[in-house]
Amino acid sequence: MRDGIIELLKRQFSDSQIVCCDAKDERVLIDFAQQSDLVIIDIHTPIPVETFAKYFQSLNKKVVAWVEDIHDPCTTSLFALGLDGYLYFDMDEQGLTQSIQWIIEGKRFVHPSLANCLLEVYVRAQSKKPDPPFDILSRREWEVLQLLVKGYSNVGIANELYLSDKTVKNYVSSILHKLEVPDRTNAVLKALKKQWIYL
Repeated sequence: MRDGIIELLKRQFSDSQIVCCDAKDERVLIDFAQQSDLVIIDIHTPIPVETFAKYFQSLNKKVVAWVEDIHDPCTTSLFALGLDGYLYFDMDEQGLTQSIQWIIEGKRFVHPSLANCLLEVYVRAQSKKPDPPFDILSRREWEVLQLLVKGYSNVGIANELYLSDKTVKNYVSSILHKLEVPDRTNAVLKALKKQWIYL
């Protein structure tokens, strides 16, 4: 089915570069998505779907979920993220093309077959609160990490928190050391995966 969708997208969006990433190499998936404007995630792929969706959102990418099973637990958790689109496997070519065009234009799309579970998930999502362990990072480091999750650069963080660029660099280095991760991307992914921070 995936090959058919790829061919359809190449046909309908011939001016765009369409790339399909395998779940085997998460690093490749991250690299490709960082260069893309829109990312469609098959929620049945064996990757931490919610974590990746949040990460791509933090990069201001349009993120779309491809759903085959309405009752998959991952489907309901993704509704809480407020993605740009939720596509369902039985869409015809015209419907799929139109929905992606809407999403590219900045509109949101939810396939009618998925709409029934949206309200319940939305209500549940409103009660979620982040639960960062303050024994790992200082309060200021959590503030810096929150802005990293939102995609801020060091300069942007410095402006937001009224700090010098050098101070922000020190905070970021400290965060990476304390979280035992090699870079900012992995710090963001770890914070989202452990639900220390919500977007």
